[in-house]
Amino acid sequence: MRKSRINSDFLRMLIILAVLLIFAGVTRGSAFMSVLNFQTIGKQLTEYGLMAMGLSLAMITGGIDLSTVYIANLSGASAALIMKSIAPHGEISGILVACAVALLIGLLCGGLNGFLVSVVKVPPMLATLGTYELFYGITIVLSNGKSITVISQFKKFASTMVFGVVPLPFVIFLAAAIILSIMVGKSAFGRRLHLVGVNPKASLFSGINNVRIITLAYMISGLLSAIAGLISLSRVASVKADFGSSYVMMTILIAVLGGCDPNGGAGEIPGVATAVIVLQVISAYLNTIPWINNYYRQALYGLLLLGFMTYKFYRIKQRRR
Repeated sequence: MRKSRINSDFLRMLIILAVLLIFAGVTRGSAFMSVLNFQTIGKQLTEYGLMAMGLSLAMITGGIDLSTVYIANLSGASAALIMKSIAPHGEISGILVACAVALLIGLLCGGLNGFLVSVVKVPPMLATLGTYELFYGITIVLSNGKSITVISQFKKFASTMVFGVVPLPFVIFLAAAIILSIMVGKSAFGRRLHLVGVNPKASLFSGINNVRIITLAYMISGLLSAIAGLISLSRVASVKADFGSSYVMMTILIAVLGGCDPNGGAGEIPGVATAVIVLQVISAYLNTIPWINNYYRQALYGLLLLGFMTYKFYRIKQRRR
């Protein structure tokens, strides 16, 4: 039963993606169906795509991670400051140290979230809302409330093309999606992750270490957020404490569209990864229509989230009958 649900989530998103691409090609033609446009899509989806996949792990356990964006900003700001301090001329060793520290910060931030949720038993929404403010505040202190610019050499990372065609950030996104798909769909960790989300008491009595599984899920979410922060730092060439605030809602929307159940116990990475691409295709399509204001986009995302959540809960209610 679980396998058919996974396939249906993934298949549904693939069908939606195919329909969107056909519709965009017919209505916008070369304004949409160009190599440059698809390269832009690949670059732009990576950051919130990584955070959405991390949030999905937390959601499968029955929790949520509202701090992903601010972990990304804290990690990016820390990396930028270290680069400016020990690698002012683009020394590779200094850049690598800065990236390693940023990834470690992501893991530690995720570990704090996991500790609060699994050990202290703070409700996930309140725990990650609190850490979101904590990480946001620390980033403001580090940056003095200003943007931190990055050295020019690091900016080349996000603009690199694999085989001269595929953006490197998109390759990283695909690699993360494949690794997480195997972890969540094929490994013992994935099975335990779902069981914790379905019934934490039953998983505990079956010998599963709930604290370890939940903490690991949030640590992976923090690590993915840190990677997103580094990619964002390279792409935009700067970082600010409140950068990407709108991504919080987008990551939740993506996780739900991809098949994650907010109540826990359901969700797989292939559906979530495809939902990321679907959302960015919609965004890119709207960009080709000059009379549609960009500010309407958030309203559209909110309607999508409300509509899909209503549909999903209606289906659950029908099945229970």
